[in-house]
Amino acid sequence: MTEFQNPVGSLGEQSSEGPRSHPGGITGSPAPTAQKKGTKRKLDLKTYETKYDAIMEVERGSLSKKQVAEKFAISASTLSTWLKNADSIKEKVTAGNVEPQRKKNRAAKFPEVEDALLKWFANARTHNVTVSGEMMREKARDFALKLGVPDSEFDCSVGWLERFKARHAIVFKRVCGESNDVATDSVALSDWKSKLATILKDYSASDVFNADETGIFYKLMPDKTLEFKSVSCHGGKQSKERLTVMVAANMSGTEKLPLMVIGKSANPRCFKNVKRLPTDYKSNKKAWMTSEIFTEWARKLDLQMSKQKRKICLVIDNCPAHPHIKSLKATTIVFLPPNTTSVTQPMDQGIIRNLKVFYRKFVVQRKLRAIDTNSDFTLTVLDALRMLHQAWRSVTMKTIANCYRHAGFAVTEPDQVAESNDDDDDDDPDDDLPLASLMNVAPGVSMSDFAAADDDVPTCADLSDDDIIEGIVSARNDNDDESDDEEPAQPPTRPTIYSALDAFDTLRSFFDAHNGGDRANQALADLNSMMVDAHLTKTYTRQTAMTDYVKRTDRAEGPRE
Repeated sequence: MTEFQNPVGSLGEQSSEGPRSHPGGITGSPAPTAQKKGTKRKLDLKTYETKYDAIMEVERGSLSKKQVAEKFAISASTLSTWLKNADSIKEKVTAGNVEPQRKKNRAAKFPEVEDALLKWFANARTHNVTVSGEMMREKARDFALKLGVPDSEFDCSVGWLERFKARHAIVFKRVCGESNDVATDSVALSDWKSKLATILKDYSASDVFNADETGIFYKLMPDKTLEFKSVSCHGGKQSKERLTVMVAANMSGTEKLPLMVIGKSANPRCFKNVKRLPTDYKSNKKAWMTSEIFTEWARKLDLQMSKQKRKICLVIDNCPAHPHIKSLKATTIVFLPPNTTSVTQPMDQGIIRNLKVFYRKFVVQRKLRAIDTNSDFTLTVLDALRMLHQAWRSVTMKTIANCYRHAGFAVTEPDQVAESNDDDDDDDPDDDLPLASLMNVAPGVSMSDFAAADDDVPTCADLSDDDIIEGIVSARNDNDDESDDEEPAQPPTRPTIYSALDAFDTLRSFFDAHNGGDRANQALADLNSMMVDAHLTKTYTRQTAMTDYVKRTDRAEGPRE
């Protein structure tokens, strides 16, 4: 590769001329603070990685700002500027919008073309397709044409390609062998077991995580199980009634990460008046996991672990939506061998199935309630998110640890698993009663079929050129704000604090009449504290307008003469 040379010479190069004469005739060296004519001050620019590390050091609070500035060899004013732009710097680094080793982040002139080309490149490398510079230039011209960029404006030169590669940290390397030609044979599994043994030696059970996606028909009832099981879900009405859920937990079962749910609509009507969702939520037209969503999720997790000063290992499969992510600070990503996830992925050993069983239970309970009250059965995306959150809370530590063990992950912290035995409610005889009640309306459908009806629903797919262009054009036209046609025509009204307090009194009376026990009393006490806080905040922290003060004063003083 040709090395670039500075055409104007080194900025730090000193002038070869001797001392200049002073206008008054006095000769000698100039004052120390003077700058020689024709020379430029050499700027000591720092990388985005350095800026990010300095900001994180300040946020941890272990060092003062003065100490942080000294540690990174910068002035106090420079650190102050970084902190002022902290949100922007952190977002660029964690979202992968800038290469951490870059010192400047010049914006692309045609960002949509670069976005399309970057997605195409990532998808090609996922399939081990050898990509050359000329191929990328040709593809860039093709995307520019489809996106309506005139040829006269877009110069897809070698220089443009080099700048594109530098902006996105792309380096062409020699391809040696085929790394993806691995089957589920004894050699592949043996190699994985050796690698897994090294992972478990370097990380504790609390710091080994597995994540996987699953599709779920969130409105599915037992009598529709066989119909939905044969649907490929690439379009039609069924595609509007599915969600993709990312499930992640650590090996010991002590930490279940918040669910990531992906739907079709960015702003369903049911989200109106909701300030905080029970799960993380993203959207795209197919309700699939994408490399962008996964990368954002992984970087968010990495930032969280970095703040906790932890080092974790994240084990995932090698689907197209799971790209290689650079510059993670606290997370090491390990990919499972291709075509082995049925036996090597902990989530596939029963964790996701357990989550779905609980979710189906809550859906059926809701259906039975509608039947008993002779009311219409409705289920919105928000309802699904709430029940998925509740179902995930119901999956026990013991279940998660056992599934890791079935996948070949040796339990290294048995005490933690033992502690979960008393809390395990997997054998609760009442768990299946609502399900059994409704299974009578679906003869020939077993509980196993009902829970596994959407196990084979695709959660990601290879991106075609049309998919890439469609996604960019949709973002340009802001079509993601459309609401789902399956949602109710009118969003639910926002309850007042007083209606909520009345509902709480009804809830408390119900448990008093039915002997709720200590567990119910503790939950009600916690809920009561939150509602009292909300009531006080609503009542006494409202900003008082000046006109209200004048009116109160007038009433107190009576009519003026």
